[in-house]
Amino acid sequence: MLKHYLTVSFRNLWRNKFHSAINIFGLAIGISACLVIFLLVRFELSYNKGFTGYEHIYRIHSSFSGLFSGLNRGAPTATAPYIKENFKGVEAVTHFHTYSATVKAASGTQQDFGKQDKLALTSPDYFKVFDSYQWLAGSPEQSLSQPHKVVLTNDKAKLYFGDLPADQYLNKELFYRDSLRLTVSGVVAKLPFNTDLEITDFISFATIESSWLKKSYGRVDWSSVNSSSQVFIKKNANSSQGDIEAQLPLLAARYKEKSTWDAENKFNLQPLADLHYNAGSGIFDFSREPAHMPTLTTLSIVAILLLLIGCINFINLETAQAVRRAKEVGVRKVMGSNRIRLVVQFISESTLIALFSLLLALPLTEAGLLIFSEFIPAGVIFSIIEVLPFLVGILVVVGILAGAYPAFVLSSFLPALALKNTAFANSSQSRSAYLRKALIVFQFTFAQILIIGTLVVGWQIRYILNKDLGFSKEAVIYFDTPWWEKSEKIELLKNEIRTLSDVKDFSMSDAPPSANGWSSSTLEHKNKTGVSKVNTFRKNGDTAYLDFYNIKLVAGRNLLESDTVKELLINETLLKNLGFDSPEQAIGEVVSFNNAQLPIVGVVKDFHIQSMHNAIEPVVLGCENKNFNCFNLRFHTTAGEDLKTSITKIEAAWKKIYPDAPFSYSFLDDTVKNFYQTEQRISKLINTATLFAIFISCLGLFGLASYSTTQRTKEIGIRKVLGASVQQITLLLSREFLVFVFIAFILAVPVAVWGSKLWLKGYAYHIELSVWMFVAAAIAALAVAFITISIKTIRAAQSNPVDSLRHE
Repeated sequence: MLKHYLTVSFRNLWRNKFHSAINIFGLAIGISACLVIFLLVRFELSYNKGFTGYEHIYRIHSSFSGLFSGLNRGAPTATAPYIKENFKGVEAVTHFHTYSATVKAASGTQQDFGKQDKLALTSPDYFKVFDSYQWLAGSPEQSLSQPHKVVLTNDKAKLYFGDLPADQYLNKELFYRDSLRLTVSGVVAKLPFNTDLEITDFISFATIESSWLKKSYGRVDWSSVNSSSQVFIKKNANSSQGDIEAQLPLLAARYKEKSTWDAENKFNLQPLADLHYNAGSGIFDFSREPAHMPTLTTLSIVAILLLLIGCINFINLETAQAVRRAKEVGVRKVMGSNRIRLVVQFISESTLIALFSLLLALPLTEAGLLIFSEFIPAGVIFSIIEVLPFLVGILVVVGILAGAYPAFVLSSFLPALALKNTAFANSSQSRSAYLRKALIVFQFTFAQILIIGTLVVGWQIRYILNKDLGFSKEAVIYFDTPWWEKSEKIELLKNEIRTLSDVKDFSMSDAPPSANGWSSSTLEHKNKTGVSKVNTFRKNGDTAYLDFYNIKLVAGRNLLESDTVKELLINETLLKNLGFDSPEQAIGEVVSFNNAQLPIVGVVKDFHIQSMHNAIEPVVLGCENKNFNCFNLRFHTTAGEDLKTSITKIEAAWKKIYPDAPFSYSFLDDTVKNFYQTEQRISKLINTATLFAIFISCLGLFGLASYSTTQRTKEIGIRKVLGASVQQITLLLSREFLVFVFIAFILAVPVAVWGSKLWLKGYAYHIELSVWMFVAAAIAALAVAFITISIKTIRAAQSNPVDSLRHE
């Protein structure tokens, strides 16, 4: 019997090749899109879950209030020993500092490996909390117990010393930052799963006290809190998260007692599994870009809907062909076939189509991963073995879901009516007809939500990339000199750059106006009503900084040249926060900042130091020449080859002064653009999903138009005999479908408005929703729908009425 079903199924597919090809291709696109999104979401959701007992591991991070407020992903170094001694229910606790340094092999070659970022200062307790590392040489108990020891991952050991057996890496030596000499005491295998803990060089904490590191890192310090200082705990299986959280007030009380900062600190537990999805507090200095959980949720919904409209498309196309198979059903029933056998037959055909669609979807998925490689993380790998259960699930669900409705409709025909070709005589008013129309409305509702979303995201990205930032970013590159080098070398590099005619002008600072890093501190101002305290961001630049970046001075004067900060400029936001009525009123006022009394000598217009997700912050600018190591350069030209030549000259000047340091630079406009990488990726995703949704919906619409024109063949013939033109018949047949699309638009608008406003809330500066966005979406959907329908309706309107009326 199965052989018979398959034989008949193949025969029917081959007999209706064009119809089958559309079905298979439409489903393949839906399955492929669903599979690509599944691979991406599965990859992102797997982060940090490879550690043994990951559900028991938490990070301690800080939440400040008082003089300055906000989250800090770090915790004081003294937190770890305090928890170890005083908390109940904690199995292990570790503290580590993220670290970066230049690395050289201490062998005879003195090979230089440049700056390495994924380093950490830590203790043996790290491997008690994170005990999933495979030790290839050394032991977790002893390898970091002594000073001047380092544990390497096997790939890093291979980089430093070549491909050797793991035990031969032991006792080899490395120099960190030229003078910190460390001995390899252990080798661990690189973690085989996705994690934000991408540490490659584990330097023993004991090294701090016996080296110059103690000047910068304190092992037991309550006052220093920064994002590079990380504390993790692993609770035991018998305690709950609530048990640990109940003890955190003890930690806060200890901090208030010991810290020199005039601020309240509330400590929080953050599950290890949450790190990758919390952009505000979740990612380390050297880890991968965080995932956005709402985006992953949206992706999952889009994947399901794309697969669903693929199934809807299949249903509509099968129903459109049902009239051709009515006689087949009638004959089969007369020959003794019952309804169950007919249902099995038609579901077998739908499952076979789903199988062919799945096979076609596999290379489409591979192509999709390549085409969208910029959007998809490098670790996303398509392995058929790993996703086989998912593929089988799709095959079963799609085969049954897409085939069930057509199967039951076809199997319900009465033999007498089917053999007379009157099975569809009253079907225009049947429940199945209304359902088919509802499915088309659903498809185009989803498609138009995506069209509107595409317009909103695109306009917002264009807005934030073109909005006036309060400074000029065009044709600017910036780079930092090695902080450990002598300041005299900076003067030498300045002189080299002054001789280059390609450089229009340059300025020295601690950073560009808008960059990935910034620092803040509390600024105080005494006034008649008391003391105003404002958490203020700090920027330092030389006297050319304002002119170089075209930052406007609205009152007062520019800063004077100085090796230390002796006076300040403030921005308009800080001016308002301090309660001044006008810029002139602030000139000459003295404020307390960084333990110094400093006069305000000028007020500048607001400029953005962060992305437009955030409102403009209070900012002070100072001049501190001795600490400037960031070169800001503007060239005369931005043309490709000329610019490349100019940068080559800068690199040559760099090599004269810093022959052993790699030259690394950034374009400021790229830095600003990178603030919105997530948005740009979302835009590409929505654009692609919109195209897929429209394409598959149009296939479904084509199927329904085919079904409708087949039903109305005699009506069309009569109208033509009575003198109706092709245009009149085309409009008549198209009108109903265009009404469906318009109804879909009405349903899509409130959902799109709600979703767009929710998304735009993530920006302090954003576009306003315009009626033209919705008009454009409606016109686009109607135009695409009309063109799709016309392919079938014009052909039907041009047909010879004799062909449709010859049997009457």
